[in-house]
Amino acid sequence: MKHVVIFLAIVLCITLGLRVYLLRSSSDSEHADFSEVIEVEEKDPTLKITFLDIGQGDATLIEFPDGQQMLIDCAIDDRVLEALGRVMPFYDHDIDYLVVTHPDLDHYGGCVDVMKRFDIGHILYNGMEKPYDELWQSFHAEVQAQMADGKEYLEVAEPFVWEIASTTVNVLYPDHSIPLDEHIPGLDKDVGANDTSVVIKLSYGTQDVLLMGDVEADLEEYLVKTYGEQVDVEILKMGHHGSQSSSTQLFINATSPEVAIASCGADNKFGHPSPRVLKRFERANTDVWRTDLSGDVLVTVFEDRYDVTAQYGN
Repeated sequence: MKHVVIFLAIVLCITLGLRVYLLRSSSDSEHADFSEVIEVEEKDPTLKITFLDIGQGDATLIEFPDGQQMLIDCAIDDRVLEALGRVMPFYDHDIDYLVVTHPDLDHYGGCVDVMKRFDIGHILYNGMEKPYDELWQSFHAEVQAQMADGKEYLEVAEPFVWEIASTTVNVLYPDHSIPLDEHIPGLDKDVGANDTSVVIKLSYGTQDVLLMGDVEADLEEYLVKTYGEQVDVEILKMGHHGSQSSSTQLFINATSPEVAIASCGADNKFGHPSPRVLKRFERANTDVWRTDLSGDVLVTVFEDRYDVTAQYGN
């Protein structure tokens, strides 16, 4: 009897040992498969640009291939937070770069809310001052608070290039200090805030994207003269929401975009985008996308191509 008990105990140990081995093998196999999936995904990174549907105004979220994020402009008010909630995970409380192109309310109005809600790494601004404006004062005060908290603040006063996760971020304008001189170089006439906008070109692989803020005709002409073929791109974010004061024939010819995006609100009182501008793009065989019709517009940029999809955000 004693021998039988010993024999059964040995069998039981062998059985348990075999079960543990099989479970571990299965687990290792699952982890190996998961690692392979991750590895495959990392071999095909993309640059994602979402032109957010925030009504009449601008807010563009860029996600670089390594997951870093850049927000360019913040809509007119805190509606930008809801828009970001559509495209960012609920647990994501960081935005690496905040770019404020110029101090028009439909571009910077929600920036205080963004700076208070998210942990911002770097703030880029064109430097234009509006000390007489209470809303601008609130924005300026929050920027100062961010700087006191150790965040980097950069006032754009010359062209420069950043390399972020295989993406070239080329800041083309302003190319001089806006607080010292708001004029376009070589042009004596006064310009408003629109023609002080920060202009950025993104390059990923063979694909180029030009983000124009509220740039109008005079600055468009200056950029063409200054940069020439550098402004020839695949994707263009229309200046000033597709206003008739922007997207001149000269500029469309120089940029020759395959796709143009208008960030604008449904039935907005300004008539953006202008039918005249839309006709120019039609003659240039440019595919036009509008946030008032398509909701959030997602441009996924691969190294040699891009995809554009409507997200129907609002």
